[in-house]
Amino acid sequence: MKLKPETQDFVERIGLTLEKLGTTRTLGRMFGLLLVAERPMSLGELASALRVSKASISTNARVCVQSGLAQPVSILGDRRDYYEISAGSFERAVMARLPVIEEIVSLADVGIGAVDKDNRAARARLEEMRDFYEFLGTEMAKIMPRWQEIRKRSKARKRQR
Repeated sequence: MKLKPETQDFVERIGLTLEKLGTTRTLGRMFGLLLVAERPMSLGELASALRVSKASISTNARVCVQSGLAQPVSILGDRRDYYEISAGSFERAVMARLPVIEEIVSLADVGIGAVDKDNRAARARLEEMRDFYEFLGTEMAKIMPRWQEIRKRSKARKRQR
């Protein structure tokens, strides 16, 4: 798959940006390519377009699926693995974080119970961590229904045009 220079630049910039969030650059590039792809892409197509090994793409595809960013799809009569970014991918990726956020809240409580009561600095850090992630999880859960309503209205407006 030959990419136009501006598309290649977009894919590279997505890779660099997501790398700042702690992913691999390859995962970011793969995600960027899937965002602009006209159809689902196989591991081989992704590896060829990004000029990386199929093993690297396979590993990063697994992470993309686990994080909710990409979905595996099958094509009738073809045994290869294909991937795409489908509607709702961004929402699923955010919602996939909620259990981890809840786990962080629980771990903060464990940490609070584990440190000495007179260790005020550690307790303060752990309490701040717990409070922040508890707030974040609550707010993320509230945002999703609002997002779904906004998305629904946006789709309705587009259909009316």
